[in-house]
Amino acid sequence: MRALRSIPLPKPLLAAAFGCVVLAACAPRPAATATADTLAGSAVSATNPADALSTSGDPQQRFLALITRITQACAAEAPGDKGGGAVPRPEDLLNGEPATPRHGPGRTPPGAPNGDGDMPVPLPSDFPEPPPSTSGPAGQGPAEEVPLTAVDACAGAEHAKRIREAFRTSGASTFEAMRTTLTGLDHPVSRIHRTSDRAGAPRVRLDLRFMGDNLALEITGTAGGASVEAFGVSEREDVQVTDVRREP
Repeated sequence: MRALRSIPLPKPLLAAAFGCVVLAACAPRPAATATADTLAGSAVSATNPADALSTSGDPQQRFLALITRITQACAAEAPGDKGGGAVPRPEDLLNGEPATPRHGPGRTPPGAPNGDGDMPVPLPSDFPEPPPSTSGPAGQGPAEEVPLTAVDACAGAEHAKRIREAFRTSGASTFEAMRTTLTGLDHPVSRIHRTSDRAGAPRVRLDLRFMGDNLALEITGTAGGASVEAFGVSEREDVQVTDVRREP
């Protein structure tokens, strides 16, 4: 079982995070070609929990608000309605009680819930084995990129646009200058990772993974600001964004 990344946050903050992300996850999935103009025109509820976090003195809370706003905007851009029913309340996700099976009357699989509240489903003996993970444990060489979902690809484009605009005025001549600009955009220092320079230009990788997402950005200083590329990283805690081998 893969270990997912975690962030030490207070329970009320996690409740808000779960609520925001569940709302985004239950919304229709977006096309990867969603544009900045359509995202800017998306309606956002005045009671969005992320709004209260965006002015917090805690950089982790401001980062959570940033991630939530962009993810919700991308999820809301999906055409059609393919949602999965009612959205659970955040307090229901954190009350520690086993989740109710979603199999409907007469279709609940046999067995008892495990420690995570999941109901095991028997598989036929000839069921194929899952494909091996593309990212091995830490210490066993470089990890491979993983595909981005449509929401991650859309969010990556929005984060990249925001970062490029900031570097047009601040410059990106050194790692320290890049880190200062990124922290000013509500990215915690713990998520900014220096990597090898590219042709003498400073380069960092920004870890945007949260609650199973795979998004990361590679940012390289240029004469006019910075270039930004989105890529996918395994959600495993033992895989760092700097472990990923990317094609030059």
